[in-house]
Amino acid sequence: MPSIQDFLTFDRYLTPSIIRVFFLLQAALIAVFGLINVLAALEAMAYSFLPGLAWLLCAIIGTAVGLMAARIVTEIVMILFQNNEHLAAIRARAEGR
Repeated sequence: MPSIQDFLTFDRYLTPSIIRVFFLLQAALIAVFGLINVLAALEAMAYSFLPGLAWLLCAIIGTAVGLMAARIVTEIVMILFQNNEHLAAIRARAEGR
């Protein structure tokens, strides 16, 4: 179990512990804004069908792309921290700890 000293000396990072929470917050916000856009597009379809339909398609595609982008960025950050941990383990083995 990591101690507070590990975090204060930056031997362990805090970000890998909370990155999943940030991803869930990102995904929730993207989904909420996507839903708002879908509802606005449906309302716009009542006034003008084709622009409303285009807005609806863009809202759905944009939400899907946003969710994928958030996942990809989160995975890249996690990979960077995992690489750092692996390099620290290699260094510790080389130093004989």
